Amino acid sequence: MAFNPEVKRKIMRDRKTGRHHPCLMCGTQYPLPDAVHIIDEKEWKRRNTCDRQANGMPLCPNCHRVFDEVLRPYLYRALTEFGATGLPESWKQNNKLTVTELEFGLKEQGDP
Repeated sequence: MAFNPEVKRKIMRDRKTGRHHPCLMCGTQYPLPDAVHIIDEKEWKRRNTCDRQANGMPLCPNCHRVFDEVLRPYLYRALTEFGATGLPESWKQNNKLTVTELEFGLKEQGDP
């Protein structure tokens, strides 16, 4: 789900200049950056009544996918092993619907 337009604007644009912020991960100045939820929107809204700028960051589309599919699950596992509790359930695994090579049977022969 997307942020409401007001929150999205606060996440994506510099308040003083009105220009888009660069991607926080790679620094690319992208013409249409994504406003990314740090904690899944549904999980956030269960604890808080509405979206907030604190739960978002600007990422380019490539880094957005890396964040959702790789970083959040890795952070969840590492922090859990460290003993952290109360972590967002949405970080356990990628919860986005994506198309992978495996779904199309394009896996290389000999790959596990």
